[in-house]
Amino acid sequence: MLYPKIGIRPIIDGRWGGVRESLEEQTMGMAKAAKELIETLRYPDGTPVQCVISNTTIGGGAEAAAC
Repeated sequence: MLYPKIGIRPIIDGRWGGVRESLEEQTMGMAKAAKELIETLRYPDGTPVQCVISNTTIGGGAEAAAC
């Protein structure tokens, strides 16, 4: 059976001037950890759950539209 993939879009505080930059690595790390956890799950028929993650964090409307 073909199952949908779960998508993770890491969201970050969009303010520049040190706020966003200081959280960039931590936010992506949490998203990657969530992806690893989700991929340990299986559907009732034994098929592994697939998960994809955005390459960058999203800090505003323009970035969200670009994903």
